[in-house]
Amino acid sequence: MNIENLLEKTLTKPQYEAIKILGGQFHKKGTRAFLVGGTIRDLLLEREVSDIDIIVEADPWNLIHKFDPKYPLDMISNSQFNTCKIKILDQAVDLAMARKEIYPASGALPVVTSASIEDDLGRRDFSINALAACINPPNWGEVLDLYRGLEDLQLKHVRILHAGSFKDDPTRIFRCIRYSGRLGFSVEGDTKTQLLNDSTYLAQLSGVRITNELAKVFSEKNANSIFDLMDQFKVLGHIHSGFPKEPEFSERKSLLENIRIPTPEFVFYVLISLIEPNQRLDLIKRLDLGNKLSKFGTDLNRIERLEVNSSRSEIFKQLTEVSEIAISVAESYAPRELRSSLELFVNELKTISLCIGGEDLMAIGIPQGPKIGDILSKILTYMIDSGPQPKSGQIRMAKKFFSDF
Repeated sequence: MNIENLLEKTLTKPQYEAIKILGGQFHKKGTRAFLVGGTIRDLLLEREVSDIDIIVEADPWNLIHKFDPKYPLDMISNSQFNTCKIKILDQAVDLAMARKEIYPASGALPVVTSASIEDDLGRRDFSINALAACINPPNWGEVLDLYRGLEDLQLKHVRILHAGSFKDDPTRIFRCIRYSGRLGFSVEGDTKTQLLNDSTYLAQLSGVRITNELAKVFSEKNANSIFDLMDQFKVLGHIHSGFPKEPEFSERKSLLENIRIPTPEFVFYVLISLIEPNQRLDLIKRLDLGNKLSKFGTDLNRIERLEVNSSRSEIFKQLTEVSEIAISVAESYAPRELRSSLELFVNELKTISLCIGGEDLMAIGIPQGPKIGDILSKILTYMIDSGPQPKSGQIRMAKKFFSDF
């Protein structure tokens, strides 16, 4: 199969020209180069191509320095794994060396060696991503399909290449469900069976890797339906037994959309707010979400432990160290009685403060020492329970409390 016409029809003119130049230059250096993976998949589905991925049967870093100088390019990044990102004709292109991968253990990062394009396609996650199209001029547009990827595109299937795929790399479980939801494809029968059997290997992934995959799920346009698929495939429970499910996730997400939460972390605030208090900090630790979100989880626990009939001073004491964002989130879903306490704290109690200090107390004859701190604390508690006082009132209260010692 040749997709020469499809390349010209689907790609933008700058994309097309950039790929033509790269194909010509790699050919002159005596190496085969191919468009691969999602680039070919989306081309064949006639979807917009946002990423250009090219595999070269050599180290691309060594070759691009030998390109004809009439084709200027910028180096964006370069990694130790024989990959680099360049910009040519203002188009970002990811270049990688064709490679084989050996997984020393389930969930471990692979050991990589150089290989042919045929070997490289064999290490891919799914048949629809194991397609390549040659960009060398003599074979421009020729499709290499070793794993029936074209057939699966027609059948709208997501299918793994071999039975050990999910065991080798459990993050493929997330990707399988993500592609299914994004493309509207079904998970092929044997792949579905293998996914259900191998979901236990998710426990071997680090928290960071799971969080990265969840972030990719949450960034999808139809994230709610993908999250629902994760629930259907029983993936969530293998991440943590306290993981929330649909539809409560999408409902809570809608509730929180008007709160000013940093965009990249928004979904994790949603997630944490849905977890039972006794499991919240354990899940935050499992996903390695960091100190800021750990503090948020602790703050939500403090809020949710607040008794309905708490006094004004008890409310103040419980909430005074709690972040504004935790209060805002809790207000969106808390029962009416708790919400009233939160509103009281935000609108009144947190605005009450002392306008006197230790020097003022010593000026009226109270000796320096621990009693000064005790008296100031009593004055603040009194105002929290009874209402604010001017400086003169606070001085009178100080004299009274000192005389009571």
